[in-house]
Amino acid sequence: MNASCTKTLALLLTLMAWTAQAAMPPQSGDKAPDWILTNAEGKPTSLYRDSDDAQVVLVFWASWCPFCLDLMPQLEALQTELAEKPVKFFALNVWEDGDPVQYLATKAPHLRLLLKAETVAQRYGVVGTPGLFVMDEEKNITYIRQRGTSSEEAITAVRTALGY
Repeated sequence: MNASCTKTLALLLTLMAWTAQAAMPPQSGDKAPDWILTNAEGKPTSLYRDSDDAQVVLVFWASWCPFCLDLMPQLEALQTELAEKPVKFFALNVWEDGDPVQYLATKAPHLRLLLKAETVAQRYGVVGTPGLFVMDEEKNITYIRQRGTSSEEAITAVRTALGY
């Protein structure tokens, strides 16, 4: 194999490895991917820009999800409890067939609602709702809810990850 072929092969293997890594959802300890989504008023919201130096709680949810019905009010209560702390909560709506604005207004009216978050959910590896992530001030992921985790267990884990 000549030098040109060797360089081409090395470049191709590097690109394939990079592509495979880029397609992997983030894991605990990884830097959270940034995103820009639209809120209910049509205003763009960005993870990095709109959370400043705060810790972040992301929940991927849908109005038809019974587990979300249980979790959302608990997240609302936690957000209220931590109102004086540097923590931002974002409710990213996914795979919706109802009215997420009306639903959240009755279940968790103070969570920041972001709409049509399917591409962000895909990037984060969310395949079911609720998807729940906690990030530190540098946007490193410190908690990912595992399937089958109850709402109470998830809230306890969120508190632990936030240090409160």
